[in-house]
Amino acid sequence: MEPNLLVGDRIIVKKFSYGISKYSFPLSPPMFKGRILEWQKPQRGDIVVFETDRVYVKRLIGLPGDTIQMLEGKLYLNGKEVPQSPIKPLTSLRYIESLPNGVNYIVLDTILNSYYDNTILYRVPEGHYFFMGDNRDNSSDSRSQSSIGFVPYENILGKVETVFFSSPEVRWYHPAFLFSLDKDRFFKSLN
Repeated sequence: MEPNLLVGDRIIVKKFSYGISKYSFPLSPPMFKGRILEWQKPQRGDIVVFETDRVYVKRLIGLPGDTIQMLEGKLYLNGKEVPQSPIKPLTSLRYIESLPNGVNYIVLDTILNSYYDNTILYRVPEGHYFFMGDNRDNSSDSRSQSSIGFVPYENILGKVETVFFSSPEVRWYHPAFLFSLDKDRFFKSLN
């Protein structure tokens, strides 16, 4: 999810943003199917945590019924190109992508003509969502139908809105932990 989430970021996940599913609980006990107590539906542009074979953090791009395709490194949503704006100073690696609902975010594109720069046309089935990483060339996401593919609504764990803190040091009890904290990322909003 670089450049918006960095290695070492610890995030706060609002687990009940979209209601409750079995994935809202530790070990995902099979208590019930589907979701209950839905407060809101996921929206395009949300950064979401979901579980398939493991837990992922990706940006929601496609809603049920949407079509998604990448052509020459550009994202097409329901047949229309999603606008991209270069970041000043001009760079071919980073740009701002603007979804139809007004959500803007930075996308990293480091390799021209990478594997996922030209894809098939994906049609999101009912009850499923389509996710992509912001680091387009280095992301295992819904474009890989053999690994993640379309994600069932039930598999969504929650919405990410904030970086709690960031440190490349994994062990909080290590003496270097406090000195390695990135002060600019404390409670950094992702909206």
